[in-house]
Amino acid sequence: MRVRAVLTDLDGTLLEPDGSVCDEVLTVLTELREARVPVCPLTSKTAAELASIMGMLDLATPAGFENGAGVLLSDGTLELQPSAVPVADLVTLFARARRETGAPVRTILELRDDELSVFTGVLGGALSAARARQATLPLVAEGSWDDTLRAALVPSRPLRLIRGNKFLHLQGDHDKITVLPRLIELLGRNGGVTVACGDSPNDAQLLAWADVPIIVPGRDGPHPELARVVRHARVAPLPHGRGWAASVRHILNQADA
Repeated sequence: MRVRAVLTDLDGTLLEPDGSVCDEVLTVLTELREARVPVCPLTSKTAAELASIMGMLDLATPAGFENGAGVLLSDGTLELQPSAVPVADLVTLFARARRETGAPVRTILELRDDELSVFTGVLGGALSAARARQATLPLVAEGSWDDTLRAALVPSRPLRLIRGNKFLHLQGDHDKITVLPRLIELLGRNGGVTVACGDSPNDAQLLAWADVPIIVPGRDGPHPELARVVRHARVAPLPHGRGWAASVRHILNQADA
C-alpha cells in the first residue's frame, strides 16, 4: 500500500491546541519527506498564517487555506476559488443578518487582541495574520445561533456557515474538498492511497473523500459529530499531534512492509 499524500487539518490535529508542534510530529514529517510523501494542509487559517506554518514545518507543497477558499502554491502564489466571497462582502452581509436577528455574535475582526489570543493561542504579530482574511469570516457566538443566522444569510447569495472547533465560519459555497482537484493536479497522478486527518465537523467531507480517513481526538476523545458522520474512519490513539504522528507513522510502516 503506497501512500500518495497526507491531507491534513492543522489546529488540534497536526498542531497542538496552542499552535505548537510536538517532537513526534516533526519526526514523522521528516520520515514522510524521506519517503517522498507530500503533506498538504487544508485549514481554516489564512494564507498568511499558513505560509508561516509551512515554513516552520519545512513543507514545500500546495495547501488549501480558509476552508477551501483558495490554494497557496509552493511559490507563495494564491489562487482563489470562483465560489469564494470577498471578506468585505461577508462583513456587510453578516452585519445585516446580525441587525435582523439580534444575535450576540462578533466577528474575528471585532475581537480585541487579548480575546483573539485566548481563542487562537497566537500572540503579537501573528494576530494580524489571523485577521488577514481573504474570503472567510470567523464568528464567535454566545450560544447556538447557527440556524438563526443561516436562515437570515442564505437567501442573500450562496453562503455557508461551517462549525469548527473554535469559530463558526461564514464563507462562500466552498469547503475543504473544493480545492482537492487542484491539489491533486499539482501533486501529479502518482498512484497510491490518500490519507486525510482531521478533528472537527469541518473536516467531515475531507475524511469521507479520503481512502484512509483518520479522526484525531481531543483531550476528551473524538468529536462525536465527526465520528457519527465518518463512521468508517480510524481514530488516532492519542490526542492532537501525538495521535496524528502515531497514526500516520503506522500507515507509513504498513506501506513499507
